[in-house]
Amino acid sequence: MGMTGPAVAAGPGTLRTLALVFLLPMFFQLPYYKPEAGPLYALAKVLPAMLAPLVLYGMLMLRLPDRVLYLVFAVYALAVTPLLSMIHLPNGLVDALAASIKIWPITFYFSAAAALVLLRPSERLLARIAIGFGALTFGLMLLLWIVVPAAWYQPGVFGSNLFSWDEGRGMYIRMPMMLGELTIFWLAQRAARERRLWQILLLAGALAALIAIYKARLPTGVTIIIICMVLALQIPVKWRWALGALAGFPATMGALIYLPRIPGLIGQIFDESLFIRLRSVAIGWNWLWEDPLKLIFGGGSISTFSSYTYEDLFNSPDFWLTDIGWLGVLMEFGLVGTALIVLIHARALTTAYRTQRDDPFRNALFNYVLFEILCSAVYSVMYAPGPVVTVAAIVWWLDQRDRMGIARYETGFAAVAPARGIAVPGWASGRVPRGPMPLG
Repeated sequence: MGMTGPAVAAGPGTLRTLALVFLLPMFFQLPYYKPEAGPLYALAKVLPAMLAPLVLYGMLMLRLPDRVLYLVFAVYALAVTPLLSMIHLPNGLVDALAASIKIWPITFYFSAAAALVLLRPSERLLARIAIGFGALTFGLMLLLWIVVPAAWYQPGVFGSNLFSWDEGRGMYIRMPMMLGELTIFWLAQRAARERRLWQILLLAGALAALIAIYKARLPTGVTIIIICMVLALQIPVKWRWALGALAGFPATMGALIYLPRIPGLIGQIFDESLFIRLRSVAIGWNWLWEDPLKLIFGGGSISTFSSYTYEDLFNSPDFWLTDIGWLGVLMEFGLVGTALIVLIHARALTTAYRTQRDDPFRNALFNYVLFEILCSAVYSVMYAPGPVVTVAAIVWWLDQRDRMGIARYETGFAAVAPARGIAVPGWASGRVPRGPMPLG
């Protein structure tokens, strides 16, 4: 069960590569909330249960560093929280269990690690598959933007989760951007190091697609902040200080001029969605403070498939736990569960940071976890926990490969250490012991 021993040199083969091509977007939950994906949408919902053998392999055969943390949270979220939801919410047993389905991908920490160990891809192949899906995300988004008729975007006409419209943004496409964001950060890392024109143009094009087609304001803003951080870290320290000093005066003047206009500007940028979230925050806090036990242990959640919704409970048609960030997490899991979730994300971030090795793909993995944490100010981290825990499994796998001295282009992984040989006494092999014979 240890992580020592020689690397296995056999390549994964075509079937193993195809398995990774199928599993990676599933681990990153690309079709999880997209009914337009058809059979893949239904498969994504039950995949965590289907991967139970891999989960058991990851739990029992791999020495994953945070396995106890994940197991404790899984028991809490999948057993305690549904029970609490039956107490504090109008949930029956079926509704309580249905509400916990979104938590199942937390087990990807075990199944993704097990899949990587058993499939034995090279680091280069894993990176190419991830970046390939990210590039495909942008290509498909652009194609849909060109060919899909405007009528499909109107609310209630097509009934789509993918094509949306509102007064503030007009038409936009809700693409699953998990691997798309990873690809943007990979491009930024490469552009910061190599400064090639094609990298800069592709990065600019990806940002333009986020702004003009995807139109999710917080994720786009966080993406730009992280890209600026990536670029700034490649500038020599003395130049950073010089540029900071040079930008200080105009930044101060701009703040003085525009500071009084910030409330109105925020209202224009976030339009009605800001005020909906503010109302939801007030409702959530009032509900939590009614009972200290809900604050400590949480009150669970209501499934979207339930006949009784949050609209009925709070008389608020726009209330969603996933839209109020950490307050929604606190309402569902309480202080106890929220502390465990914070630890899971903190460990993923610190482990990804330690495993970077000045490599664009590894740096992009760290940037992605940072992106998810920064976006959690508004979007719940438990809406789709799969990507972050999958990154945690990947960086563990990369760290183990580094310890074994496996190069990024090499396949192989020693999943289980060979059993220690049993010491055989000399007399059993026919050797005569030296020295006096021991007396009976």
